[in-house]
Amino acid sequence: MSELQQRLRESIQELEQIRKIQDHTAQLSTRLEAEEKALQAMETSLAKEQRDVEALEREGLTTMFRKFLGDREEQLDKEREEYLRASLKFNEIYKSVELIRFELDLLSKKEQNYDAVLRRVEALITEREKELMDHDPNVALVLKGINQQTDKLHQYSVEVEEAYAAGTKALTLVQGAEQHLINARFMGQQEMWGRRHQGNSHMKRESIEVARDLAYQSRHALIRFGNELQDVFKGLQLNVSMEIEEFSGFTEIFFNNLISDYLVQQKISKSLVNVTGTRQRVEVLMQSLDKERGVIREKLDKLEMERKKVVVEA
Repeated sequence: MSELQQRLRESIQELEQIRKIQDHTAQLSTRLEAEEKALQAMETSLAKEQRDVEALEREGLTTMFRKFLGDREEQLDKEREEYLRASLKFNEIYKSVELIRFELDLLSKKEQNYDAVLRRVEALITEREKELMDHDPNVALVLKGINQQTDKLHQYSVEVEEAYAAGTKALTLVQGAEQHLINARFMGQQEMWGRRHQGNSHMKRESIEVARDLAYQSRHALIRFGNELQDVFKGLQLNVSMEIEEFSGFTEIFFNNLISDYLVQQKISKSLVNVTGTRQRVEVLMQSLDKERGVIREKLDKLEMERKKVVVEA
């Protein structure tokens, strides 16, 4: 075993020890939270028992009467016993809390080296990988294959992220148009029901105008989203082209519904149906993209683990 291999394995062992400490710290933190809640509850109970004892000790005529009946001392002994039990339990929990805090403080100092050790391990793996690529043809071939797969996934990831960003922008615009149409429809319904208010017609026209403007912006955003989707899903059995064709005609349908008389309620509702349908289709595609992002992350993590395993074990 070379000196480089030895340093790498020792550093990996050190990193694993710190990770075990992190796991133990997480468990202790959960336990500490529970113990602190119990301590707070016990403190409340202890205060109550103390008040009960003090109340009995301060009694006047009632005390004399109870003493005559023979139950005052018995009651006082009972309250003192309850107070003593509560006090012992409180002290027990308090000591437990203090011990956990002390242990967490010690562990936190050991955890401070995690980032430095992780950087050292990564640097040693890179150094060892270069050594293997230069002097071990068989291992070099395996590593080259892993690196090629990783590069392709990174390139694909860029395309997915670009599509996701374009979809997010398009979805925001479509949602805005949808919301303004909902507002316009509501104001139109108020007018149809005879509930006319000053400014309603103006606000309705304003909502429609904003929706028209957002629809115009949406058209360009949806076209770009469609282009990005073609890059991502090219070759897959997804009916993306149909969605994109419908997106391309989205604003034409929208404008035609409103251009003749956008104060007519039926046309507002018809436009809203179109916008809502578009929004729903975009959301479905965004969900597919988000799922794809997760798949990419899993594949990249798996490849990275495989690369490190080859380097460490070679």
